[in-house]
Amino acid sequence: MSFRRPSILVLGTGPLADQVDAGLRREGHRVRRLDRPESTAPDKAKILLDSAALDPARTPILILADPPDAPALVAQVLARSREAKGPRRVGRPADGQVGWPSRPRPVQRLILMHPRDPAPSLPAPEPGDPSRVETFAIEDRAARALLRRWPPHLALDPGFGQIPHLLFLGFAPPARALLLQALRLAHHGQGRPWINLVCDRHEAIAAEILAAYPQAPQIAELRFASELNSPPPAAPPVSLVVVCCDAPTAEEEIDPGLTLARHVIGLLATSQGVSPPVLLEVGDAEPGGAIDDWDGQIIPISYRREACRAALLLDGAGDELARTIHEHYCDTIAAQGRDLTREPAGQPWERLATSYRQANRHQADHFWAKLAVTDCRAVPEDLVEAFALSPLEVERLAIVEHDRWAADRHLDGWSFGPVRDNARKLHPQLIPYAALTEAMKDLDRFAVRGLPTLAARLGLGIQRLLILGIHPPGPACPAGKPLRRLAAGLGAALRERYPDRALVLAATLEDARERALVRELMGASAPVTSAAASAPAGLFLLLPRPLTQLLDRQTAPTEHRERAGLTASADQRDLGGLPPPAESRERDGLISPADRRDFLDLLARAERRISLRGTEELATWFARRAEIHLVLGGALPYWGQTLQPPSPQPSPARGEGGREAAAGPDEAPQVSRGSEGIHWGYPEPRSKKLIQLAPDGSGLSWNFDY
Repeated sequence: MSFRRPSILVLGTGPLADQVDAGLRREGHRVRRLDRPESTAPDKAKILLDSAALDPARTPILILADPPDAPALVAQVLARSREAKGPRRVGRPADGQVGWPSRPRPVQRLILMHPRDPAPSLPAPEPGDPSRVETFAIEDRAARALLRRWPPHLALDPGFGQIPHLLFLGFAPPARALLLQALRLAHHGQGRPWINLVCDRHEAIAAEILAAYPQAPQIAELRFASELNSPPPAAPPVSLVVVCCDAPTAEEEIDPGLTLARHVIGLLATSQGVSPPVLLEVGDAEPGGAIDDWDGQIIPISYRREACRAALLLDGAGDELARTIHEHYCDTIAAQGRDLTREPAGQPWERLATSYRQANRHQADHFWAKLAVTDCRAVPEDLVEAFALSPLEVERLAIVEHDRWAADRHLDGWSFGPVRDNARKLHPQLIPYAALTEAMKDLDRFAVRGLPTLAARLGLGIQRLLILGIHPPGPACPAGKPLRRLAAGLGAALRERYPDRALVLAATLEDARERALVRELMGASAPVTSAAASAPAGLFLLLPRPLTQLLDRQTAPTEHRERAGLTASADQRDLGGLPPPAESRERDGLISPADRRDFLDLLARAERRISLRGTEELATWFARRAEIHLVLGGALPYWGQTLQPPSPQPSPARGEGGREAAAGPDEAPQVSRGSEGIHWGYPEPRSKKLIQLAPDGSGLSWNFDY
């Protein structure tokens, strides 16, 4: 008797089949390779597809890695499998039993990998066929996974009114799939996203895109150019760069994509003062190096490697929420007394038409953007007692959902028409949300009100963020163990005071003590079994200056300190074309490579890296977005007024069970006032809740009940 895992048969040659083989083996699967000869004649397929390949018990999964003759090959597999099908004998006949016992033959999964949607036209399996045919669009599935990991809102803050601006350099795969997925995702209710594509074939590509998707300009500001220049003044800052160049030739010593990525980093730092992530397609190359070698922006990706992960290829990773949305829809129409078997959209997921699957996927992919818009996060369901969207949140998300739905319809070829016409793809609801009737608005409201239910069906709950704005430390801020003790007490108090909130730390991380505090708070969490169970804190990294400038400051050698008298122009050359702030050499930015490593490690862990143009915009962000301000030095530098520290408070009032009583929603925090009072400056902050370091650095004082 053998308990070995059945092998997966991979049919194909070339880099794709190699990646499938490697990806499956990395995750512990047994793989058999069946290389196709150059000939595509059907009789060759017959020779290669032996009985073992078609026996589901021995080979439950057969993967066709983009074969050149896919329809003929699939037809051959189905025909051979029909010849081999039949009941399987199990054991010996029992006393009085006529014939051998049998059981149904298991079903074999036949996965056809093809470059992109639409899938090739394949023969339909007959009822009772032992093979189930699935199609897998390599570029499209990889694009969904990649933009789930690095979404359009990664380097911006929708709550601050920032608009996505994606810059594509080159149009080699998977640029097309990433562009289409970005058009579906980059809707946050703040305005039309921008997408620029720079390629030497820009005119042909523009004609191709607009011919296939004539309504695309209704979704975003689409620009096509042949040369990389500074973005126009009216454009929002670039928030994500995608570099998809052709593979380097044998004569090219340096990858042209890497050269282009480095060039655009310098250009955007100089022209816009921003440092967006740069996704660089590297093909089958295996990037190496340590975090010390990273520039903080270039992120190597391989769409083939991503698509060939076993979790994605075999287990449908990324489809969990789409399946949940489909199941929720089926439950809804069944509750209305409708017959699911007569509904094309009510079929089981495995038999659901591709168009319906894709619609569910597109709605699911935008779930995470909606959480970002409302300052929420998905956490394990055990951490959430209850959650409901407020009426204001529902209305805001309904606008976002309508924009998403309209983008999806536009990309499918629909346009506005006063009367719906499915044949001509005309729809009367392809208008701005404000122009919809209340009945139509209710459809969008209903969709977004169901977000907590969808999350719960996945075992997730939703929590609102609690944004703690950490201001740069002053001279009195301690380091080492005293700072860690302060952080431990702060984290425990915040978890107890806000048990239903997800803590997010917002900081620039330019000071080593700031980074140590953030590490301590991110590493601490209350266990699920405790009364104040919580997930680890998240991180919003605030970047008021380009990373090129910041990292240069953090890695400057000792002799760089001695050049404090350099002229501004010389400093600009040293620091990537941008002058450093006057105080940069007086703080501890020009220190060791260990600080660079420390900063980059936290950058890699940040859930957002928000580009802000200068300290003035940083001050505005803190004022508008931070719910609690942590001041580690007795001053609010971004408002320009030293605060008198509040008097230490006695133990705060506690409610039932020892938990501190929360302040009422309209209760204004009381801040201690010195002889000159407190001036918060402009803009007026969203919240005046303040946690401040005592003058001697011995403890923290709160101006609100905690």
